[in-house]
Amino acid sequence: QTLPVWMARLDDVAQWWKERAQFKLQITPQTPGRWQVEATCSPRATLLARHLEVEGQPVTPWYGADVRLPDHQCTVQAARCPCIALSPQTPQEIMDFLHEQGYPAVYGSQEEAATYALYLDMPAGSGTSRQEQMQQRSLLVEQIEALDAPLIRFAPWPDGCRAALAISGDIDSITIQDFFLRILEVRQRA
Repeated sequence: QTLPVWMARLDDVAQWWKERAQFKLQITPQTPGRWQVEATCSPRATLLARHLEVEGQPVTPWYGADVRLPDHQCTVQAARCPCIALSPQTPQEIMDFLHEQGYPAVYGSQEEAATYALYLDMPAGSGTSRQEQMQQRSLLVEQIEALDAPLIRFAPWPDGCRAALAISGDIDSITIQDFFLRILEVRQRA
């Protein structure tokens, strides 16, 4: 199934990420293997799940193992809590990054590790240099996306879209002379 692409202006994308930053997922145990999920979010949010049973709600296939949940509140059945746990030594920056990416995360002890979809112990965080942080964060997202475990999360884009497209322009050449000087500058750098 082809998923829609959100075609938006850059200011719409920026507004979406501000809106999305306020989203929260609350996952509460009810009985062993049964969890109450409550999403605090706007109606445009898309809630996704994988490797679990959703009680009383039809789900729609989304992408890969993920399904789209129709409501922002539900009860799910899963062998483990459909959430990521972090060791107490893992810095807040990792928690913040996971939330920014739409993943639910909590702090938990090593003894509880097997009760979560994934347990991360990252006392060094994602690194010190910008390049190291980007690499570590990319690897972390790849690890989570490859999980074969129960997980609930927010999709990155609104209204069930899997991708976004924003076209922008860079208009900084005023005269023909400026235009040709720009070409020469680019050649000299190469």
